[in-house]
Amino acid sequence: MTDSPETDGPDGGRAGSATDIIATLTEEFRQGMPARIARIREGIAAWRDQHEAAGLDDAERAAHSLAGAAGSFGFPKVGEAARQLERLLESAQAGEPAGGKDVAHALSALALAVDGVAPLDAAERCLVEAAGMVARAMVAYVTCGSRDEALMIGRTLVEERLAACCNLIGGMTAIYRWEDKVETGEEVVLIAKTTADRLELLTARVIALHSYDLPGISAWPIEGGSAGFLAWIAQECHS
Repeated sequence: MTDSPETDGPDGGRAGSATDIIATLTEEFRQGMPARIARIREGIAAWRDQHEAAGLDDAERAAHSLAGAAGSFGFPKVGEAARQLERLLESAQAGEPAGGKDVAHALSALALAVDGVAPLDAAERCLVEAAGMVARAMVAYVTCGSRDEALMIGRTLVEERLAACCNLIGGMTAIYRWEDKVETGEEVVLIAKTTADRLELLTARVIALHSYDLPGISAWPIEGGSAGFLAWIAQECHS
């Protein structure tokens, strides 16, 4: 087996690969948006002019897909416009009154939002700049003695930008050995989304805030997921 031509970065990862991949995917998505608009337009025309229910269904599904993808790739205005059109088309599918003028206006607003997206606009630049840290997105898993303690720790981590967000899972039962005795107790799990370069600080902060003598803190890298979400984690931890 031959080695990859890519060079290893200082942390053992492939240097620049995450940034290159996300930048390429973002640009491909940007270039493909007009075709998505054309599909929506064709479906609406078939519904409006030929009374084809399938056209309405196609337009609604295309608007839904565009709304979700635009948000993930860092185009919030396009996502909002597509979501508004999707709502109107859903109302029409349900038999509710959806004025043709309202649909036409929403479609025009969506087309204008897409036309206003230039290569590497501010949102894309923010996404690509953060992409260098995407491969280092991490999950920290912390067990707490109560919900109040987990809320306090989680809020502190987010406020101090040691984590982008935290989730609490209650009703967890812990079985463990402590001082030669097997113990059982109820705990709340705190899951924090952070980055590798924030993990040491996060760990130290949790230890300082925690009521346990030996807080249970473990972490692992996030290997994949929504590019926009992973970039958002990096942005929130480094703003």
